[in-house]
Amino acid sequence: MGYDFLINTASALYIICYVPEMYANYRNKNANVYNLPEKVLLLLGTGFSLAYAALNDNSALMTNYGPLFALDLIALAMRSYYVFKNCGSNKNPVLSSVMIQTDFSPITISVVSVD
Repeated sequence: MGYDFLINTASALYIICYVPEMYANYRNKNANVYNLPEKVLLLLGTGFSLAYAALNDNSALMTNYGPLFALDLIALAMRSYYVFKNCGSNKNPVLSSVMIQTDFSPITISVVSVD
């Protein structure tokens, strides 16, 4: 129990990592549908970690995984909201322009969706 500061530091760093992403998603009102599976997997992983901590009655782990689970849930909800909101508009977050970097010059390819 003397080394709880290590997991507290790790959790603080994870929480700090969420701030720029959530701010960017909110400010741009946009999210990429490709990152939804990542958010689901992060939520599942944190959920299993929180369940492990609760079943083992480890208050240090529960204190750290609880806020991370909440942040994962908020991040997934935010990303899902903006993805589905933008899918209904003229913008399609899945099909957009793709940047290809070559040795000579960047090439932009526009992908047009066919409904």
